Amino acid sequence: MQELENKEKQQPSLAPADSESQPLQNVPLAQDDESDDPDQIFIRAVAEIDTQPLKVKNEPFTIGEVLEICFLVFILCFSFMGIVWQCITYPHTLVVLYTKAKPASITTTLDFPTRTLAPVTLTRSATITTTGTGHQDARSATGQVTFYNGSYVSQTIRTGTVYTGRNGVQVVLLQTVTVPAASPPQFGETNVTAQAVHVGAGGNIAPYDITLALSNFLTVKNPAAFTGGRDARTYRAVAAQDLTTLTTTVNATLTQAFTTAFSLQPGEAALPTNCHVMTSANHQVGEEAQSVTFTASKTCLAVAYKQDELTRAAIATFTKTRPGATYHIVGSIQTHLLSVSPLTVSLNGKWAYTFSQDYKQLLSQGIQGESPAKARASLLKTGIISYASVPQTLPSAGYIDFLVLVG
Repeated sequence: MQELENKEKQQPSLAPADSESQPLQNVPLAQDDESDDPDQIFIRAVAEIDTQPLKVKNEPFTIGEVLEICFLVFILCFSFMGIVWQCITYPHTLVVLYTKAKPASITTTLDFPTRTLAPVTLTRSATITTTGTGHQDARSATGQVTFYNGSYVSQTIRTGTVYTGRNGVQVVLLQTVTVPAASPPQFGETNVTAQAVHVGAGGNIAPYDITLALSNFLTVKNPAAFTGGRDARTYRAVAAQDLTTLTTTVNATLTQAFTTAFSLQPGEAALPTNCHVMTSANHQVGEEAQSVTFTASKTCLAVAYKQDELTRAAIATFTKTRPGATYHIVGSIQTHLLSVSPLTVSLNGKWAYTFSQDYKQLLSQGIQGESPAKARASLLKTGIISYASVPQTLPSAGYIDFLVLVG
C-alpha cells in the first residue's frame, strides 16, 4: 500500500494543475557596462526607450473630419467636371463640304414578270387669277360718209374737210372725193372714208349723226355707225407664266392621279407608258381676262409589276455603274420604261463619295491650324470635294466637325 502511494506521487498528473501566476521579475542583463561592443550599445539604447502600447481608435469621425473629407471629394469632383465641361464647351469649328455627285445612267432589260394594263384616260383642270397686264392705246373711230349731188355738175370735196355731227363729234375726210353729177331722177352719190377728229370711244357716232346740207344740191350723211374708237386704258391679261404654272400644276395632278388609276393586285405598282396629252386654255397669252383655265387630258397604257422586284432589279443593275468601292447611291434611282416587250428601262441616278469617320479624321488632321484659304485648297485637292466652306482659322483636329452635303 505504501508502495502504491509512492508510485502515485512519482507519476505526473493529466489534468492541468492550477498554477498561481507570479509577477515577472526584472532580470538584470548580464552585461559589462563598460563594454564597447556595438550590439551591447544598441541593446542598452533600446532598453532606455520609454515605450507605450499603440492605441486603437474606435471612436467615430468628428464633424470636422467629415467636412474635411467632403470638401476633398467636392474638389476632386469639381475638377473632373471642369475638365469634362471644357471638352464639351470648347468651341468646335464646322466645315461644310460639298462632295461631287457623279451622275450615271444605264439602259438595260430587266427580267421579271409583268403584265400589260388597259389604257386609261384622265382629265384635270385648274384655274388661276391672271397676273399679266395689257395696255390699250386710244384710237379714233372710223366710218363711211356718203355724198349726194343733185346738180348736173360733178362736185369735188378735198381731203381734210371736217364735218360736225349732231352730238358735236367732228369727223374729217381721209381722201379727196369727186361726187358725180346727177342723172335725174337719180342723185349722183359716192362714199368716202372719214375719221373722228378726236381719239376715244366718243367718236363712235350713231348712224345719220352726220346729216348736213352742204348746199342747195349737195348733202352728206353717215348711213352706218362709226366704229373702232376707244379710250386708253390698262387691263388685266393672261401672262405666259400663268399658263406655265397651270401646265405644271395640272401635269403634277395627272401624274399623281395615274398612280391609283389602274386596277392592281396586292404588292403591284403601275408604270404608265405610251402617254398622249391634249391641252387647252380658255384664254391665250396677252388676252384680256380676270382668270384663265387650263385643261389637260392624258391617256396612258401601263405595265403592272411587283414593286419590290423592280426595286431590287434596278438597284442590282445600277450598281454596275459604281465608280468605286467607297461610293454610295444618292437619292433614288429614276426608272423610265422604254419598251414593254422585252421590258427595257433607262436607269438614272447619282453616286457620291462616302465620308467615313476615319476619313474625316484624316481630313481634320490635314487642315488643323490652317487658314480658310489654305484649308479650302487642301480639301479641293482631294478631287472628291467640289466646294468647302471654312469659316475661320481652324483649331486642332479634335475640334473640327464636318457637314457633308452633295452638291
